[in-house]
Amino acid sequence: MLARNSGAMILTLPSDREIVLSRVFNAPRRLVFEAWTNPEHVKQWYGCSMMMLLICEIDLRVGGVYRYVLRDAAGTQHATQGVYREITPPARLVYTEHYATAGFTSNDALVTVLFAEHDGMTTLTSTILHQSKADRDAQIATGMEGGAAETLDRLAALAADQHRRIAAA
Repeated sequence: MLARNSGAMILTLPSDREIVLSRVFNAPRRLVFEAWTNPEHVKQWYGCSMMMLLICEIDLRVGGVYRYVLRDAAGTQHATQGVYREITPPARLVYTEHYATAGFTSNDALVTVLFAEHDGMTTLTSTILHQSKADRDAQIATGMEGGAAETLDRLAALAADQHRRIAAA
């Protein structure tokens, strides 16, 4: 198993087909789950500084579709989308995911996101199960680790801010 740490996010490769991302958030899991699944919140944190989020659509129901489209500095659009297979608020999400950009579309992967709370802190664990080792390695080769770490940092800031506002009210 390979483990790498990008700041507060930990990336592991527990098998030839899996990528696991984990991060602890200073907020209860209901807030982290809400920030992960509500388009109004997702618009505030999804993506990284070198891209602009153009589209954020979430139909949060089993069989519902989500779609995020980002644009990079060169104007290239990058879409991530899939279908929700399981929704257990605020503990678990299972959905398919594939990525598409000009001239390339990935195979579907299966993503399982767990939200575990302990003493008001939430550990988010996202397991991406690819169809093959080649698919997993192709995702790693995109540099996704840095983008994922920055994106989760942005989510952490949003969740902590929401938690502070609720506690102060």
